[in-house]
Amino acid sequence: MVTVSDDTLIPVDEELQPQSGSFVKGSGHDQLNSPQDDSDHQYRVFRLPEEESKVSRLEVAGEPDDPLIPVDEELRMHGGSYLYGSGYDQRNWPQGQSGDDHYRVLRLPDCWSSPRPWTAFQKFLGADPINPRPGLKWFGEQGYQWEPRFVAYGSYELFGVALQEGDQRKDGFGHQLLVDLNLDLTGTERFHVQFRPLGRKNSGGSFWQLNNPQHYDDNSTLIPDRYWFEGELNSIFGGLFDDPYTPGDYHVVVGKFPFILQNGLLINDDIVGVAVNKNTILVPPLSNLNAQVFYAFDDVDSTHTPSPELFGANLIADYRNAFIEFTYARLHESGDSELDADYAAASATQFFGPVTVAGRALFKWADAAAHGDGQLFVLETNWTRQFSDRWECLTGIEESVFYADFFKATSGWSPISGGNFDRLRSQFEVNPLVAISSGRSPEETIGAALGVQLFRHHEDESIIPEVSYEAPSGTSVWGVGVKYLRKIGARTYLDARGVRTWCDDESLEREGFFVSTVVIF
Repeated sequence: MVTVSDDTLIPVDEELQPQSGSFVKGSGHDQLNSPQDDSDHQYRVFRLPEEESKVSRLEVAGEPDDPLIPVDEELRMHGGSYLYGSGYDQRNWPQGQSGDDHYRVLRLPDCWSSPRPWTAFQKFLGADPINPRPGLKWFGEQGYQWEPRFVAYGSYELFGVALQEGDQRKDGFGHQLLVDLNLDLTGTERFHVQFRPLGRKNSGGSFWQLNNPQHYDDNSTLIPDRYWFEGELNSIFGGLFDDPYTPGDYHVVVGKFPFILQNGLLINDDIVGVAVNKNTILVPPLSNLNAQVFYAFDDVDSTHTPSPELFGANLIADYRNAFIEFTYARLHESGDSELDADYAAASATQFFGPVTVAGRALFKWADAAAHGDGQLFVLETNWTRQFSDRWECLTGIEESVFYADFFKATSGWSPISGGNFDRLRSQFEVNPLVAISSGRSPEETIGAALGVQLFRHHEDESIIPEVSYEAPSGTSVWGVGVKYLRKIGARTYLDARGVRTWCDDESLEREGFFVSTVVIF
């Protein structure tokens, strides 16, 4: 217990003055602790005169009794609604020699809504809650609830072609129709079917050929071109097992589905089979490892075996700013084992800011009865560049992607399958890698392709000029090509392509153009 004597207590008036701050209101205390010399005039007195009344916040901010800004003016100038006002769609446009001709009005009509596909059961990308439907759930008492959503969409295309390839001439016009039907059960399970009624597989559509021989190339069919079910095992069977420590995030695809490996250089095809994928495998020092196994028993459009089976595995790893991929696959022909072939591929992609560099090495061996062993080596680079406001004002170009591909292929190389390349459009590709990956006759060759994709007017317009060089069997082939894509409506765009190649061998020369209008529904 601490005892304090009476003489230690400070009087109340003295206690308030030096300790509590009331000295500020006392006479002379407005200059408390100021230097006691001639420099006192440099200090401002912070004590207000006793006779002066308090000022309101409006008097401090501006003139006394200033009214608040009207609500409509506040919203118009500071709330963002000026974007919808008349004339404000051109706010802050440069006022120079370029004028406003290079700018498009950004303001949309008040009644405008973005195009959406036809849906049923649920809103397309809606934020509404999941409606409980008794019995519509996955297995088990705690099975995940279904949220059925049916979406139908597709496109219709009219195109015209004029092509001279070697001594073959093709002129005409045609059309293509794609219809996609998608039924989502949950966020990870769905059924999908695609029909190509006017152009089955990779034919590109049905075609009226005008030159000799004049005829109608009918590629119509009602057989679905793609059909598959995909889902996650944990979502489907998670209600049957109460074990939170066993990973169940295995993704499964069954049916006829598009399958692409090594950027389409190894395989780009619609196969009938099954694929199982496991993501988020943590193996230090990798930040992520994705493992995939696949088996196809039908519809593998190989270039040298009639009806092979395909099985293999693919690994994709993320390490720092690198993307690494390894693939092994085997083609097996049950009728002739000498047509069996083994494939292996390795690639690494490194990101250096806006620059991306990828190197790929693909190998084929044990192909005794067909083309023999073969290799393909590819170096891919691209550089994304944003342009200055002045350049955008002059040209309308906002950004671009410069790219360059270099490759070498041996005479025995052929991909597993390139059946998913559009036979019609691929004829207007100047990059030799497209022809090699689609299954062109193998031969020793080296080559390169350089180009740039220019985006204009908020990516509503794209221009892709490209040059190429190839030396198949030592014969030089030079080529130029250009693609032009333009959005011409809310659901319509224009696709125009042209190609020209030069070679001493006339059979390798190619010249033509392709124009199409696509309507999306």
